[in-house]
Amino acid sequence: MKKRTFIILTAVFAVLCSGSEIFAASPLETKIRDLTNKLTPELVNIRRDIHCHPELGLQEKRTSALVAEYFRKLGLEVRTGYSVTGVVGILKGGRPGPIVAMRGDMDALPITEETGLPFASKVKVAAEGREVGLMHACGHDIHTTVLLGVASVLAGIREELPGTILFIAQPGEECCGGALRMIREGAFLDYKPQAFWAYHVDDTLKAGFIGYTQGFACANVDGFTLLIKSKGCHGAGSFLCVDPIVVGAQVVTALQVMVAREIDVRNHTVVTVGYFHSGAAPNIIPESAELWATVRNYGDSQRQVLKDKITRLITNTCEAAGASFDLNYEFGSPSMYTDPGLLKEALATSERVLGSKSALVEEKPEMGGEDFSFFGKIAPAVMLNLGVIPKDMDKTAVHSPTFAADEDNIAIGVNLMANIIADYLYKHEKK
Repeated sequence: MKKRTFIILTAVFAVLCSGSEIFAASPLETKIRDLTNKLTPELVNIRRDIHCHPELGLQEKRTSALVAEYFRKLGLEVRTGYSVTGVVGILKGGRPGPIVAMRGDMDALPITEETGLPFASKVKVAAEGREVGLMHACGHDIHTTVLLGVASVLAGIREELPGTILFIAQPGEECCGGALRMIREGAFLDYKPQAFWAYHVDDTLKAGFIGYTQGFACANVDGFTLLIKSKGCHGAGSFLCVDPIVVGAQVVTALQVMVAREIDVRNHTVVTVGYFHSGAAPNIIPESAELWATVRNYGDSQRQVLKDKITRLITNTCEAAGASFDLNYEFGSPSMYTDPGLLKEALATSERVLGSKSALVEEKPEMGGEDFSFFGKIAPAVMLNLGVIPKDMDKTAVHSPTFAADEDNIAIGVNLMANIIADYLYKHEKK
């Protein structure tokens, strides 16, 4: 394992970036790399332990206890109980300086694992009235492990660091607004970071490559539920009542026309009605139709514009048909914005540590959601993507039962993020 780790951190990028400039490591960078090399076998074991013991959002009791105990052994101040199972580890450097933070999320998904790995999850949970498996199918086991690794490495050089680092083990990213709950429950009342960083595994890149996105990286996750009401009647006498299925179908079609004809094509927008339930017999017009939709876009102003347009469209369609309705429109996690200045600093460090720009891959924004965006409302934030496609595979896919990750990315992620944070602290130290 030590030989393998050494190869990861000292030779992989030279191979990836042959012909490019290889930067000489500073004494601090060398120390971070050596600490990472020594720590990596332990981190791989931790990752496998977390992977085979997944827990749902806000139920991460075992993982939370593991994280808290690990932080305590490092000598960090540990605070628990935020958002039920959240943990914050506070590392104080050897002299005053900026307050910064790194986040790792802990929750798993109700998916039955089919990887065949020796440490595959065998945990079962009840979800939506049936028993399903539970799996770290989105890489949160890796995110948490890398968080612990960075905490350990920086704790090993704490006397050399200016400032304070908060290590945030966040629950409930997939389901339950864990980030916002931590903020509302006072996680940053007395230590307010001026910069946040996080990783997410990237199922489009091999280990050794780091993805990033300029500006908006993930979308607003908003949506609505719509209940269209009718008194119901027999299908042979359809004129005797409003048909909520027809009205619902008109709403679905009109939403797509709205996106195509009322929204500037430069304002990326997706409206998907993923749930449409109505009726129980072919010859009966039902008393109601229920629609659930997700609405994705970027920016605070655009999400309000869409809410207004969708509310108008649904109201007019239902009223034109003579149907009464209940509409519940909700804003979820905001779009995640990559701060340009903080990203520029992170990329400069990444190019130096990885050895070349060719290991850095600029990626397009996604319409998926990520509640790390709530931290970005407090201070500038950057999320980098860790390539994880296994060496013997052409592809893998998060949120699937066969998702697998190359564990080499653990050492790469720890080494890189420890350098990013250290560089920032030194650069922004008040002399």
